[in-house]
Amino acid sequence: MTSCLFFRSQARVALLAGALLAMSACSNSTAPAAGTSVSFVSPAGGATGVVTNASISVTFSDSMMSSMSAYMSLHQGAVNGPAVAMTPHWSADHRMLTMTPNAPLVSGTMYYLHMGGGMMDANNNPVDYSGCPAMGGQSATSAMMGGMMGGMTGEMGAGWAGTDGNYGWMFTFTTA
Repeated sequence: MTSCLFFRSQARVALLAGALLAMSACSNSTAPAAGTSVSFVSPAGGATGVVTNASISVTFSDSMMSSMSAYMSLHQGAVNGPAVAMTPHWSADHRMLTMTPNAPLVSGTMYYLHMGGGMMDANNNPVDYSGCPAMGGQSATSAMMGGMMGGMTGEMGAGWAGTDGNYGWMFTFTTA
Protein backbone atom coordinates (compact mmCIF):
# COMPACT_ATOMS: atom_id res chain seq x y z
CA MET A 1 0.00 0.00 0.00
CA THR A 2 2.82 2.41 0.84
CA SER A 3 4.52 1.86 -2.53
CA CYS A 4 1.20 2.47 -4.32
CA LEU A 5 0.73 5.82 -2.54
CA PHE A 6 4.33 6.76 -3.31
CA PHE A 7 3.82 5.99 -7.00
CA ARG A 8 0.58 8.06 -7.11
CA SER A 9 2.38 11.02 -5.46
CA GLN A 10 5.19 10.83 -8.00
CA ALA A 11 2.70 10.64 -10.86
CA ARG A 12 0.85 13.72 -9.57
CA VAL A 13 4.11 15.67 -9.22
CA ALA A 14 5.12 14.71 -12.78
CA LEU A 15 1.68 15.67 -14.12
CA LEU A 16 1.76 19.02 -12.32
CA ALA A 17 5.31 19.75 -13.54
CA GLY A 18 4.30 18.95 -17.12
CA ALA A 19 1.25 21.23 -16.90
CA LEU A 20 3.34 24.11 -15.52
CA LEU A 21 5.93 23.65 -18.24
CA ALA A 22 3.25 23.71 -20.94
CA MET A 23 1.67 26.86 -19.48
CA SER A 24 5.00 28.69 -19.27
CA ALA A 25 5.88 27.76 -22.85
CA CYS A 26 2.61 29.21 -24.13
CA SER A 27 2.19 32.29 -21.98
CA ASN A 28 3.32 35.56 -23.58
CA SER A 29 4.86 33.67 -26.49
CA THR A 30 4.12 36.55 -28.89
CA ALA A 31 5.24 39.34 -26.55
CA PRO A 32 8.72 40.77 -27.15
CA ALA A 33 11.37 39.84 -24.64
CA ALA A 34 12.13 42.45 -22.01
CA GLY A 35 15.17 44.40 -23.06
CA THR A 36 15.50 44.33 -26.83
CA SER A 37 19.16 43.70 -27.55
CA VAL A 38 21.64 44.12 -30.37
CA SER A 39 21.95 40.70 -32.05
CA PHE A 40 24.40 41.38 -34.87
CA VAL A 41 26.59 44.18 -36.24
CA SER A 42 28.19 44.21 -39.69
CA PRO A 43 30.98 44.98 -40.27
CA ALA A 44 31.92 43.42 -36.94
CA GLY A 45 33.72 45.54 -34.37
CA GLY A 46 37.46 45.47 -35.11
CA ALA A 47 37.01 44.21 -38.68
CA THR A 48 39.75 45.04 -41.17
CA GLY A 49 39.84 44.94 -44.94
CA VAL A 50 36.21 46.11 -45.22
CA VAL A 51 35.29 47.03 -48.79
CA THR A 52 34.80 50.75 -49.42
CA ASN A 53 31.26 50.27 -50.77
CA ALA A 54 30.09 48.31 -47.71
CA SER A 55 26.73 48.95 -46.08
CA ILE A 56 26.54 48.96 -42.30
CA SER A 57 23.81 46.91 -40.65
CA VAL A 58 22.62 46.30 -37.12
CA THR A 59 20.12 43.61 -36.19
CA PHE A 60 18.00 43.85 -33.04
CA SER A 61 16.24 41.03 -31.18
CA ASP A 62 12.85 42.78 -31.48
CA SER A 63 11.23 45.50 -33.60
CA MET A 64 12.50 49.04 -33.27
CA MET A 65 10.86 52.46 -33.75
CA SER A 66 11.55 53.80 -37.25
CA SER A 67 12.83 57.08 -35.80
CA MET A 68 15.72 55.29 -34.07
CA SER A 69 17.76 55.41 -37.28
CA ALA A 70 18.46 59.04 -36.28
CA TYR A 71 20.57 57.67 -33.41
CA MET A 72 22.96 55.69 -35.58
CA SER A 73 25.91 57.41 -37.22
CA LEU A 74 29.21 56.61 -38.89
CA HIS A 75 32.32 58.74 -38.31
CA GLN A 76 35.64 58.82 -40.11
CA GLY A 77 38.83 58.55 -38.03
CA ALA A 78 37.30 58.98 -34.54
CA VAL A 79 33.91 58.80 -32.84
CA ASN A 80 33.83 62.60 -32.88
CA GLY A 81 35.31 62.81 -36.40
CA PRO A 82 33.49 63.87 -39.56
CA ALA A 83 30.12 62.16 -40.01
CA VAL A 84 29.56 60.09 -43.13
CA ALA A 85 26.31 60.87 -44.97
CA MET A 86 24.21 57.68 -45.13
CA THR A 87 20.77 56.54 -46.19
CA PRO A 88 18.89 54.38 -43.64
CA HIS A 89 16.62 51.46 -44.51
CA TRP A 90 14.66 49.30 -42.05
CA SER A 91 13.71 45.70 -42.80
CA ALA A 92 9.94 45.01 -43.02
CA ASP A 93 9.87 43.81 -39.38
CA HIS A 94 11.98 46.79 -38.17
CA ARG A 95 14.57 44.45 -36.66
CA MET A 96 17.44 45.23 -39.05
CA LEU A 97 18.69 48.71 -39.88
CA THR A 98 20.94 49.00 -42.92
CA MET A 99 22.84 52.25 -43.41
CA THR A 100 24.27 52.78 -46.90
CA PRO A 101 26.96 55.47 -47.24
CA ASN A 102 26.03 58.04 -49.91
CA ALA A 103 29.58 57.80 -51.33
CA PRO A 104 32.30 55.13 -51.13
CA LEU A 105 34.29 55.07 -47.88
CA VAL A 106 37.94 56.16 -47.93
CA SER A 107 40.38 53.28 -48.41
CA GLY A 108 42.70 52.37 -45.50
CA THR A 109 40.67 54.40 -42.99
CA MET A 110 39.21 53.56 -39.56
CA TYR A 111 35.49 54.22 -39.12
CA TYR A 112 33.38 54.40 -35.97
CA LEU A 113 29.78 53.19 -36.01
CA HIS A 114 28.04 55.02 -33.15
CA MET A 115 24.74 53.74 -31.74
CA GLY A 116 22.89 55.99 -29.31
CA GLY A 117 22.54 54.77 -25.72
CA GLY A 118 18.94 56.00 -25.50
CA MET A 119 17.59 54.00 -28.45
CA MET A 120 14.12 52.51 -27.85
CA ASP A 121 12.36 49.50 -29.31
CA ALA A 122 8.87 49.56 -30.86
CA ASN A 123 7.33 49.14 -27.38
CA ASN A 124 9.24 52.17 -26.02
CA ASN A 125 11.68 50.00 -24.03
CA PRO A 126 15.39 50.87 -23.94
CA VAL A 127 17.80 48.71 -25.92
CA ASP A 128 19.99 46.38 -23.87
CA TYR A 129 23.60 46.77 -25.00
CA SER A 130 25.10 44.18 -22.62
CA GLY A 131 26.04 41.88 -25.52
CA CYS A 132 27.94 44.56 -27.44
CA PRO A 133 31.39 43.93 -25.91
CA ALA A 134 31.28 40.34 -27.22
CA MET A 135 30.69 41.76 -30.72
CA GLY A 136 33.67 44.13 -30.50
CA GLY A 137 31.71 47.14 -29.21
CA GLN A 138 32.95 49.74 -26.76
CA SER A 139 30.93 52.09 -24.57
CA ALA A 140 31.06 55.73 -25.73
CA THR A 141 31.82 58.13 -22.87
CA SER A 142 31.28 61.90 -22.75
CA ALA A 143 35.06 62.42 -22.93
CA MET A 144 35.18 60.50 -26.22
CA MET A 145 32.28 62.55 -27.53
CA GLY A 146 33.97 65.91 -26.84
CA GLY A 147 32.61 66.89 -23.42
CA MET A 148 29.32 67.71 -21.77
CA MET A 149 28.16 70.68 -23.88
CA GLY A 150 26.92 68.84 -26.95
CA GLY A 151 30.25 67.48 -28.07
CA MET A 152 31.79 67.94 -31.47
CA THR A 153 29.31 65.56 -33.06
CA GLY A 154 26.14 66.87 -31.41
CA GLU A 155 25.43 63.28 -30.38
CA MET A 156 24.94 63.81 -26.68
CA GLY A 157 21.28 64.74 -26.27
CA ALA A 158 18.10 62.67 -25.92
CA GLY A 159 18.38 59.38 -27.79
CA TRP A 160 22.16 59.43 -27.50
CA ALA A 161 22.45 59.40 -23.70
CA GLY A 162 21.91 56.07 -21.99
CA THR A 163 20.64 55.44 -18.47
CA ASP A 164 24.16 54.31 -17.49
CA GLY A 165 25.55 57.83 -18.17
CA ASN A 166 27.32 56.83 -21.37
CA TYR A 167 26.51 57.87 -24.91
CA GLY A 168 25.83 54.54 -26.52
CA TRP A 169 28.15 52.10 -28.16
CA MET A 170 30.69 52.27 -30.91
CA PHE A 171 32.10 49.64 -33.23
CA THR A 172 35.24 50.32 -35.25
CA PHE A 173 36.28 48.87 -38.57
CA THR A 174 38.99 49.65 -41.10
CA THR A 175 38.52 49.72 -44.87
CA ALA A 176 40.78 47.89 -47.33
